[in-house]
Amino acid sequence: MHFLLTGFLLCAVPAGAYENTLTTEEIQGTLEDSKLNEVFSQYLATIQMYDPERATRMGMHGADASLTARNTERVAKQLEAFKRLRDKLHEIQKDTMYPDLKIDYAALDHMLEVDIYELENLGLLARRPQYYLEPLFLVYQMMNKDYEYYNTRAADAISRLRQFPGILEQAERNLSHPPEIWTRQAIRQSNDALKYMSDFVPVFRGYTRYDPVLKTQVDETMDRVKAALEKYSAFLQKDILPSSDGDFRAGTYTYGFYLERLHALDMTPGNALSYSKKAFKKSLKELDKEAESIDAMVAKEKGWKGILDKLPKEHPPAGDVLKVFQDEMDRAYQHFDEHKVVEFPSQRLQIKRMPGFMSSVLPYVYYSPPFALDDKRVAELFVLLPPDSAAADVKEKVLASGFNYAQIELLTAYAVMPGMHLRSFEASSNSSRIRRVSRQPVVANGWACYAELLAEEMGFYSSYWSRFLRCYVRALRAARAYADAALHTGKWTPQEASQFFQDKLYMTKAQADSEVLKVSLAPTEGFSYIIGMDRILEMRRYYQRTEAKYFDLRKFHTVFLKMGEIPVDLIEQDMRRQKKEEKNIIR
Repeated sequence: MHFLLTGFLLCAVPAGAYENTLTTEEIQGTLEDSKLNEVFSQYLATIQMYDPERATRMGMHGADASLTARNTERVAKQLEAFKRLRDKLHEIQKDTMYPDLKIDYAALDHMLEVDIYELENLGLLARRPQYYLEPLFLVYQMMNKDYEYYNTRAADAISRLRQFPGILEQAERNLSHPPEIWTRQAIRQSNDALKYMSDFVPVFRGYTRYDPVLKTQVDETMDRVKAALEKYSAFLQKDILPSSDGDFRAGTYTYGFYLERLHALDMTPGNALSYSKKAFKKSLKELDKEAESIDAMVAKEKGWKGILDKLPKEHPPAGDVLKVFQDEMDRAYQHFDEHKVVEFPSQRLQIKRMPGFMSSVLPYVYYSPPFALDDKRVAELFVLLPPDSAAADVKEKVLASGFNYAQIELLTAYAVMPGMHLRSFEASSNSSRIRRVSRQPVVANGWACYAELLAEEMGFYSSYWSRFLRCYVRALRAARAYADAALHTGKWTPQEASQFFQDKLYMTKAQADSEVLKVSLAPTEGFSYIIGMDRILEMRRYYQRTEAKYFDLRKFHTVFLKMGEIPVDLIEQDMRRQKKEEKNIIR
C-alpha cells in the first residue's frame, strides 16, 4: 500500500514542476559547477601521477612511496596534461556560475597558468641543484605529520629514501650552468644533511624498535643515502661549481608575470620597484621615530642602530626556549580570546626543535602548516637552537640575538597567534578544496606581518622593545622587497644588492649575502610581505569608514581569513559582495 501511495504521489507531480523551480541560468550554473569539480579532480590526479612529492604536501597520499622523477620526459608529460586541463577549464561558461565558484574558477586558472609557466620557463632540472635535495625534507615532514597510520608513513618514507640516491644521479645528468649562489647553497645543504643525518634516527625509532630486520633495512638505507650525499657534494664542488655562471635574476617579464598572474596584482614591475622603494624609506622614518622615543640622545648620536645595540639580551636558558614559546603561545591564545578580535584556533600546534639539516634553508623559527587536504590538522613550529656541543659563548650569542624575550613575543605574534597558525586554521575551514590547496603569498605573508601590528594594537607586547623590533622587522622586510624588485628586474647586480643591505641595515657581508640568496630563490616573495600587509590595512580602513559604529573587527578578520589563500583582489571583491548582500554598508 505504501508503495502504491508513493507511486501515486510521484505521478501526481505536474510535469515540468522541477524545471519551474530552477531558472535556466541556475540549471546551467549547476552543470558548470560540476565541470569545475571534474577539472579540479583531474588536476589533483595529474599532480599525484607526475609529481608525487607535491601531492604529499597537498595532502594526497596515494603515491607516498614514490619520488618525483627529475627528467625531461616527466616534465613534458606533466606540462601537456596541465595545458589540456586549462583548455578544458576555459570551456566552462563561468558567467553562469555562483559567485563563490567563480572565485574558485579564477583561483584554479591562476594555479594552472603558473604551473604551466614554471614548467616551461624555470628550468628547474638544469638550474637548481638544491631541487634534488628536497626529498629529505619531505621524508622528515612525513614522519612528523599525523595524517596516517605511523607504520604506513614510515614504510613510505623508507621507500622514498631508497630512491633518493637515484634522484641525485639524475642531477648529474641534468645540471648545467646554475647560478653560483645556488650551487654553493646546495653544497651547504648536502654537507648539513651529512652532518645531521642522525636527526632521522628518532623519527624511525618506533618503526624499528621491535623488529631487528626493519632496523637493519633502515640502517642500510641511511648508509646509502650518506654515500649518495657525499658523492653529490663532491660532484657539485668539482664539476658544477666551476661552470656555475648562470644568472638567478628572473627578469622583468617573469617578475611581471608573477605580479599579474600569481598574485593577481594590477601592478607592473616598475610600479613594484617604486612602491617598495617608498615603503623602505617610510619604514626607516618610522624606525628612526621609534628609536628616538626610546632614547633621544642615543638616537641622535647613533641612529636606530644605536638603539638596536641597546636591545635587552635577557633570554631563557637553551633548555627552556621551547617551553617559553609554549607559554607565550598559551598567553597569546588567552589574550586574544579576551579581546575578541579573532576566533580561537582549535587546530593543534606542536613546538619542536628544528633538525640541523634544515638550518641552511629555513628561517630559524619556521611555521609548518598541516598538509592542505589532510583531515587531521596538526601544525608544527620548528625552532633552531644552538647545538648542544657548541661553546658557551656561541650559545650565548645565538640566544641573546634570536631568543631574547622581546623577540620571542614578536615571533609568537607572527608565527602563531594571531599570525600564521590562526590563518592556517581559518583557511582550512573553507569547504572549497580549490581554496585549500591554493597558495597566495600576498595573503599569507601579508597576514603574518599584519598580525605583529595587531598584537601591538591589542596590548599583547609586554615592553616597548617589542614595538621597536616590529618597526625594525618592517624596515627589514621593506628592504627585502626593494632588493627583490631591483634585483629581479635587472636594476641591481647581486653585488649591489649585498652592498645595499650592508650600507642601509648595517649587516656583515655574510649576512647581506644570505639576504641576497633568500631574495634570489623566489621572485616577488619579498615584495608580497609589504604589499600584503598594506592591502589588509587598506581593506580594514575601508570597512571602518563605511560601517562606522557597526564595524566588527573580529568579523572582518574571520571573513577575510576564511576566504582562504586566493588573490587578495578576489578576497576584496567577494567581501564587498557579501557586505552588499547584508546591506550593512553605509553609503
